[in-house]
Amino acid sequence: MSSFVGGINVTLKKLRDLLEWPVMILFVVAVVTAALDKSILGFSPILWLLLSFWFLLLIICMEVSMIREHLEKEKEE
Repeated sequence: MSSFVGGINVTLKKLRDLLEWPVMILFVVAVVTAALDKSILGFSPILWLLLSFWFLLLIICMEVSMIREHLEKEKEE
């Protein structure tokens, strides 16, 4: 399944791959800031971790909706 967004052909796999990068980066930032007991841009390590989990939850919701759509399509056939 693909869609045309802003003149770019975007598939859901590409979108999921793009959303995985912030999860990894924010998780590493959370671990490093916790290990150094520092805050970056005023955010404590727990906020960086929560941001990482928010992106992860977004990926999970997207995958669940794709599975649901696939099952509904199979049911119609």
